[in-house]
Amino acid sequence: MCLNDAGKINLAIFVLFFMLIMFSVFMIVFFNFLGSESAQSIYDYDLSLSTSGPIENVVLLIPVPSYYHADSGQNETIINLDCVTFDNFDKIDTLSTKIEQVHGIPMLNISAGRINPLYQNRIEPIAIMPGQNISELPQPTHLYSDRYSEETPVLVAMKIHLYDSDVGHTIDTRMPFGTEPLFMPYRILENFTCPEGGMYGGYYVRDKASASLFEVPFILSYTCDDENVFTVSTEFLGMNEWWVGGWRGNSYRERISHEFTGKTDGVYWVKGVLVMGEGVY
Repeated sequence: MCLNDAGKINLAIFVLFFMLIMFSVFMIVFFNFLGSESAQSIYDYDLSLSTSGPIENVVLLIPVPSYYHADSGQNETIINLDCVTFDNFDKIDTLSTKIEQVHGIPMLNISAGRINPLYQNRIEPIAIMPGQNISELPQPTHLYSDRYSEETPVLVAMKIHLYDSDVGHTIDTRMPFGTEPLFMPYRILENFTCPEGGMYGGYYVRDKASASLFEVPFILSYTCDDENVFTVSTEFLGMNEWWVGGWRGNSYRERISHEFTGKTDGVYWVKGVLVMGEGVY
C-alpha cells in the first residue's frame, strides 16, 4: 500500500512527536538520576560569643539545635563537641564546654573562671597587581590585646562551628517542627508569610517562604562592669541540595542574636527567627 503526500506528512509528524516524547522521557530520567546521585542533606551550626570587657565566674547555658528521638524517648542534640571547630577558645586557660541536660533539654554549657575580651589590630587589604605572586606579598602582622586601644580596635569573637553533610535522610525544610532539630525549648510568638519576600528579624525571607518569630531561654551567670556588653549570635541551617545543570536546593534556617549589658544571673528569654520552605521543591 502506498501513502499519498498527506499520509507521508502525517506519518512524519507522528514519528517526530513520538521522538520528542521519548527524548523528554529520557531527559527526565537522566536529570532525576543526576539529582539523586548528587543529592545530599546537611546541617550547619554556628555560635559566636564576644565580650567588651572581662567577665568572671562564668556559667553559660545556651540553646542548641535539638529534636525528640522516639527510640530513646529523650530530646537529643546534633551537636557533637568532638566534631566541632573552635576558634579563639584557646585564649582562655580555664574554659570548659559540654552538653548538659537541663529539665530534659540539651544545652551547651560554657564555663570559665574568667573570660577576657580579645581585640586585634585592623588588617588593611593589600592590592595584588596582575601577574604578581601572592607568596611574594608581605604577610599581615596580627596584634592581640585583652582591651580596646587605637592599636587594637577590633573586637574578636569566640566561635564554634559544625558542618554535617552526613545527615542520613531528606530534611523536612517546609515543616521542621517535631521532626528536625530546632533551638529548644522554644515558644512560638508569631507566624507569618512573605508572598513577595522581605526583611524580617535581620533575615531576608524569600517569596513563598514562611517564618516564625520564637523565643528560647538563655541561662547565664557572670559578674562584670555595669557597662559591659556580652554578645551572643547563633545560627542553624538545614538544607537539601542536588546538582541538575547547577546546584539547587531547599532549606530552613534559624537565627538568634542578643546583647546582654552588665552582670547576669538567671533565665533570659531571647527572640529569634525561623525561616522555612525556601528554595526549589
